[in-house]
Amino acid sequence: MIRTIYSSATVAVVVCIAASTNAATYTVFDPPGSTETFASYIDASGAIVGDFSGDGITSKGFIRAPDGTMTIFAPQGSEVVQPVGIDGKGRISGSYVPHKRDHEIGFIREPDGSISTFDAPHTHMTSASAADPQAGITGYYEGHHHLPTGFVRSPAGIITTFKLRHSIYTLGVAINSAGLVVGDYVSKEFKIGSFIRTPDGAITKFDPPGSTQSAALAINADGVIAGSYRDGHSGHGYVRSPDGAITAFDAKDSIDTTPQAINASGAIVGRYETSDQTGHAFLRTANGKISNIDPPDAVSWAEARSVNDSGVIAGVFKSADGRYHGFVRTP
Repeated sequence: MIRTIYSSATVAVVVCIAASTNAATYTVFDPPGSTETFASYIDASGAIVGDFSGDGITSKGFIRAPDGTMTIFAPQGSEVVQPVGIDGKGRISGSYVPHKRDHEIGFIREPDGSISTFDAPHTHMTSASAADPQAGITGYYEGHHHLPTGFVRSPAGIITTFKLRHSIYTLGVAINSAGLVVGDYVSKEFKIGSFIRTPDGAITKFDPPGSTQSAALAINADGVIAGSYRDGHSGHGYVRSPDGAITAFDAKDSIDTTPQAINASGAIVGRYETSDQTGHAFLRTANGKISNIDPPDAVSWAEARSVNDSGVIAGVFKSADGRYHGFVRTP
């Protein structure tokens, strides 16, 4: 049953530090009381959604307006809140875990602060992975025999479940405005592979050449897909064009490259790790140029998690005091 269950509070930003590196401007932000801030998605206007924690155990959601104003929210009875996207009308999608931590529930927060919940059929475990600008949502739920099974929720609220034939699990990971869903699956032979699902339900499996396992992690409005794969030695990024052509890529000195998002121009952002186990944020332009885009104060970990069509990037980094902060990188 869908129900309205929470009101939110609007507060001002308390941490905002700007720095300029290589012509780009970095702004650091944290909701009040946060020791761990994780930006999830940035929309066309520059609004950012994500979650934060002050105790390392529980979390709440936030929306950061383009002017820096923060709004904090949490569904009633929630213990852990994970927003994943915001649509063109300002509705935030995600999922949360309640106090008993015995199940997970999908939610939608309206611009007026009201929150409704949703679940895939016959389950008490619904995890939202991503949302598109038209209010479509994808993710996975606990299906038959308690195995993860994919779902897509239409802007009208209709939930359709899907699973690759003969797979152990199927995860919806990303969705575009046309309703194309990408993700990964595990076959009965325990092979992990990538897939794309069209709105009519047709599913196509694919893998980069030479891969032992792969996952599709992001898709833009044109159907260009970004993902990662392993070849038995290290992890690599890939980009797949709508005609099926796949191009592998790696940041310099990377042993594991993981794309997180792709915008309309084909710019890809994400994270790569080096041999010293340090995580770095990267930007790959449509022409294939890859740059390190760590914020100036990053120590040991940084990750770019979303990029809008203007090239503004939202992400997270770890500072010298061990705390995680959100950042915005403006070209």
